[in-house]
Amino acid sequence: MEAPSPVRLGWVRIVELALGLLFVAAGLVKLSGMGFMVELFSSLGFGQWLRYVTALVELTGGVLLMAGRMEYLAALALAAIMVGATAASIVVFDRSPIPPALTFVALLVLAWKRHPSHEIDAER
Repeated sequence: MEAPSPVRLGWVRIVELALGLLFVAAGLVKLSGMGFMVELFSSLGFGQWLRYVTALVELTGGVLLMAGRMEYLAALALAAIMVGATAASIVVFDRSPIPPALTFVALLVLAWKRHPSHEIDAER
């Protein structure tokens, strides 16, 4: 019988790490003030404050997902951002809504898997 591995990377943890890295990168791009991001948020018509708020939510949520802390709330906050991204893809940018919609679904599944009630059930 083998000793259990001290680090277990299940599919939920791998998804957390991947999405966390994705959102940290996206947040950094928004904060960097790259021209295409400034133009993208200008075309939304809300001003650059939305770029900063979005970047802050993405960075915070991404770091929390990667750190394995408050994953449930982080996934829900990031899912809310993806609702806006999906809507903007359809209404403003005339782009495919599939990537942000799939990210939204992945975040909802992650939030469901990390809901505190699931952790209590796992301890029993």
